[in-house]
Amino acid sequence: MEATEFYLITGVIFLLAGTVKGVVGFGLPLVSITLLTPLYGLVDAIAVMLLPAVVTNFWQAVSGGGLIMLWKRLWPLYLPGAVSTVAAASVLVQVDAQWPTALLGCVILVYSIGSLGAWQLSEPGRCEAWLSPVTGVITGVITGLTGVLVFPLTVYVQALNLERQMLFQAMGIYLLLANVALAAAFGWQDAFPEGVTRLALIGVVAGLVGMVLGQRIQAYLSGQRFRRVFFSSLAVVGAYIFLRALLP
Repeated sequence: MEATEFYLITGVIFLLAGTVKGVVGFGLPLVSITLLTPLYGLVDAIAVMLLPAVVTNFWQAVSGGGLIMLWKRLWPLYLPGAVSTVAAASVLVQVDAQWPTALLGCVILVYSIGSLGAWQLSEPGRCEAWLSPVTGVITGVITGLTGVLVFPLTVYVQALNLERQMLFQAMGIYLLLANVALAAAFGWQDAFPEGVTRLALIGVVAGLVGMVLGQRIQAYLSGQRFRRVFFSSLAVVGAYIFLRALLP
């Protein structure tokens, strides 16, 4: 594949990923890694995703006015998540990508089916003190091995019964920290492929354009209908990635 085709495909994928994020408030790493992995391989897909994800999540993390309050409440979720992300990512770049790729497909498939079924936990209450670090560690391990940051994080944060804006900001803080942790682990292991900066910059521009487009689409499209189409499509791709990783 020629360089121009790489750039074009990367731009289209991040435009789509940014559009999804603009409509539903998350999904740029999820969509971009899902679509980039069959083309580039898991490790390179994560590397290309990192800069666009950091840029698009920075605004989400710092806007909303609840940064200090959310940090005081959820640091037991954030810090274990960041540490376990670094540890798992350090393992990822040293092992055969077959099993992490299969895990990626499995996580996408399970998360999509759960989202289609509107599966939701009850509010943790007093259990939050230990559920936060446990959720952070599990999410961090999955993130470090697959680059996907949504499970079980989104299910847990939605159960905290936060106001909508606080929910998006709480997610943004975790996503920002996790992506920075991934970038640190990849940099330490010298795992960034050649030419990743140019691809990542294309991803930043396309992702931001997609977010603006997605926010406009949101005004005209039923969010529930979009979620059904989105997660149904994602489940099919997740199954494909899983089977492709396991079958010769």
